[in-house]
This record gives sequence, structure tokens and C-alpha cells, in this order.
Amino acid sequence: MFRMIAIALAWVVSMGLYAAPPVTAVKATPAAPQTLPPQPAAPNVNGITRVAVQAGVLSSVSRINQVMTYLTANGQTGAYPFLPKVLPDQSLFSVSMEIQNPKATPISASASFAPLTSGQSAAVYDAVQYVAQSCDYMEKNVFKGLKRMGILKKDVVMLDGGTVKIFLMPAGTGCVVIKKEIVQ
Repeated sequence: MFRMIAIALAWVVSMGLYAAPPVTAVKATPAAPQTLPPQPAAPNVNGITRVAVQAGVLSSVSRINQVMTYLTANGQTGAYPFLPKVLPDQSLFSVSMEIQNPKATPISASASFAPLTSGQSAAVYDAVQYVAQSCDYMEKNVFKGLKRMGILKKDVVMLDGGTVKIFLMPAGTGCVVIKKEIVQ
């Protein structure tokens, strides 16, 4: 019975005997999206933040955007995200980056983010850059306002910038400058 109705309906449609009722234009209100759009509503959302959101890392999104915008503000960035495989919103999210700045040598940076039980999010980042100047020069001229904390073992000098710590490691005639900060 149903087969015969389907065949008859197919024949009516194929012969052009059935005309669809006229369609009237109605202005529809768009439904609220079920997922975030690929392009952010706010233009100041960092690309790495968008990747984190698409992966389901939501509780740390504000901290991710804050730190990533700070780290990548002065250059073009290539990044590799380490995306959580399970429970992304309750897991560690990390990213490694190369930051190219036309006014300086490239920077290798990494940042990791984790939700805290307080409902907040914590981050830690390291930014590593080689400079042609000696570590002594960097300490006395570029970082002259920072207090020397000591030497890690033999060669790496630690400077105190409050929440930011600077490590100066000799490299040939130049210096590797490592900036590290925990943000909570």
C-alpha cells in the first residue's frame, strides 16, 4: 500500500502535475547558535584562543587570550597547540610558538594553561630569545632595573622582575634571554 502511494506521488511530481504552494517571504529571526562561530565577535580574540575554544577548552579561554595576545602582539606567529584528548575543559592546554619580529631575533615561546579548582585559570609561559650582546651587557643595560637573584648553578644568572623572572645564559659571544612568568 505505502509502496503504491510512493510510486503515485513520484509519478505526479515527475509529470509536473504537482505545484508547490507559493512561498511568501517572511523575515525570520536567526536562532541562537549552538556552537561558537568560527570568526570571533570581538576582533581582539587571538587566533590561538579560537583554536582552544574549538577544541573545547573553555574555562581557561580568558587567560589564554590574555597571555597569547601579550606574547604575540609584536610579531607574526607560528604555533603548535597540544590539544587535550579527553575532558578538554578540565585539562592542561599548551602551545609552542615561533614569534617573528622584524626588529629583533626570533623568539621561541611556550605557554600552558590549566583550570583551577577556584574556577579561575592559571598560566605559565617561557619566552626564549638569543641576542648578540653579552649576558653582562644585558644585565647591566637592558635589565638594569631588575635585582640579581643569583646564579642557578654556574653560568645562568637569575634576575627578579616581580612575577617575571629573567634568566641570562651565555651562548658564544651572545646571550640567551629566558623570560618566565606564572600568571594567576
